[in-house]
Amino acid sequence: MQPPASKSELLTRARQAARISLGRATFVRDARVLPIGVPIALGVAALVYSRAVEERRDWRGWRRAWRPRRRDRGDAFAMAAAALVGTVALAYVGARVEWEMRRRTYREQQDW
Repeated sequence: MQPPASKSELLTRARQAARISLGRATFVRDARVLPIGVPIALGVAALVYSRAVEERRDWRGWRRAWRPRRRDRGDAFAMAAAALVGTVALAYVGARVEWEMRRRTYREQQDW
């Protein structure tokens, strides 16, 4: 391992070491999934629910032309729940991949 060339490089190495020392579970859960993945998932679920409840307008008559067609609330809720779970799972997988990349980079720097 080479000595740091500057103070900013030293601080960068210290931040990396601190992240690695916390461990994978803490990084994935506390640094990525909870503050980033869950709010995005809630937004996606709300969007899916609102779109599922009010679909395209029914154009089969002049009286019903301006009323939105409604879907069953249970179906809309199931679609929103699936979107929520899928988005959180995607955030989790993304955080695991990011962790592996950071860990590999850290180990390569330590081997110098």
